[in-house]
Amino acid sequence: MASDDTSAPRGLRLPTPPLWLFGLLEGIAAVLVTALLIAVPVFGLAVAQGFTLEGLGSANLDMDASATTALAAQVWLVVHAAPLELVDAPEAGFFHLVPLGLTLIPFLLSVRAGRRLAQGAYPDQLWQGLVGYILIFGVAAGLIAPYAQTPLVSASVLWAVVAAVLVSAVGILGGCYAEARSATRMIGVDLEAKIEELSQRLKWAGAYVWAVLKGGAVAATAAVGLAALLTAGQLAVHWMDIANTHQQLDTGWGGTLGLTLLHLALLPNLVLWALAYSTGAGFAVGTGTVVSPFAVELGPVPAVPVLSALPQTAYEYSFAVLALPVAAGFLAGWWQMREGENHVDDWFALRVPWRPASLTLSTLTLGVLTGAVAAVLLVLPLWLSHISLGLGRMTDLGPHALYAAGLLGAWVALGTVLGYLITTGVKTLVRAKPSPAAPAARPARRRRHRAGEEASSEETSDEEDQAQSEPERKDSSPSSYSR
Repeated sequence: MASDDTSAPRGLRLPTPPLWLFGLLEGIAAVLVTALLIAVPVFGLAVAQGFTLEGLGSANLDMDASATTALAAQVWLVVHAAPLELVDAPEAGFFHLVPLGLTLIPFLLSVRAGRRLAQGAYPDQLWQGLVGYILIFGVAAGLIAPYAQTPLVSASVLWAVVAAVLVSAVGILGGCYAEARSATRMIGVDLEAKIEELSQRLKWAGAYVWAVLKGGAVAATAAVGLAALLTAGQLAVHWMDIANTHQQLDTGWGGTLGLTLLHLALLPNLVLWALAYSTGAGFAVGTGTVVSPFAVELGPVPAVPVLSALPQTAYEYSFAVLALPVAAGFLAGWWQMREGENHVDDWFALRVPWRPASLTLSTLTLGVLTGAVAAVLLVLPLWLSHISLGLGRMTDLGPHALYAAGLLGAWVALGTVLGYLITTGVKTLVRAKPSPAAPAARPARRRRHRAGEEASSEETSDEEDQAQSEPERKDSSPSSYSR
């Protein structure tokens, strides 16, 4: 008799791979994605320029193939922030160009891998996947660097490994933090339980420091966003100059595609240049040049269409851009007031009896610390946005990171002080102002009283009418007639 069991057989399930293997697989996938995204366009342009598959045995085509491979390897290293050294050229130096728009690709891939690792790992095992992932990037950079060697370009294997490891490590740690929502959970430490063991003063100090860090992040984010708006406005105003420069180059469709990719890759760099410009520090477009709100001294500019949007002179209203980092600090000060964790203000209030003085001291402290955090957060991106082409005066393109970050911190501190004091004053005035609903309540009570008076008067009149009608009822009663 046939069995009536109609259930489908269970499929074969593979065992769960160990975490270190999962990290290795994620790293291999990320390296392959970045390699394909770079190799396909580079070899495609080589084919478009006349490289064919016919006669691969000839020495000329072998040289072209090796040169194309070297170019692809160089681009991969540049995307991962590795420097190259130019040799056999007068006044040659290091070629350091980090196209932040393209560097975001391996960075975001690392963020994705970090989130996936954090989802499937216990806190005490997470390090296994992290080490495996970062190791793959280091090995890949060490293997790719020798292929980038040419008679004119030299690539250091050590610097290539260090740069690729740093990019992947920052990305994957950021992904793990975004998934775990806490840095201590990534290593299996219960921070909340540790905090509960501390004294109340230490809790207040920790809350204040954390609020300052978040306020600095708010200011840095707002400053970059306002710089992006400034960049967009400048490009829109000088759009025709950019188009005319591109037409004069007459690069063809291949060159147009390459310039478009270059502009997109350097767009975050230009935003950071605009940020340095808004601080007053400005940036350089070659050794001995400066572009700032107070002075513009330009020499020969590289034939890149987007550089046609550079300001040619310092206008009378150019200093108005200094309001952008101040506005970012104002936003941070408003956020700090809403956060309500300014416990240093309580400390000053207990020791300085005059309230205006204690509020001023605590707000100045808050502004300085918030500006310092914003400067520290943006000094590395500003440094990465600086470009050195390694030849002549083109070794200085972009902002000087420490100078620009220092001025940014000063303007953010000023904006934070203004934002905190103004919002605190407005909040105090709003609290002191009587509520508009209070006067309206009195007429309501009066109306209720009047309604009560009218009701009582009606009851009184009813009682009087009833009293007057009682004798009439007595007179009309049967007993009266009988009497």
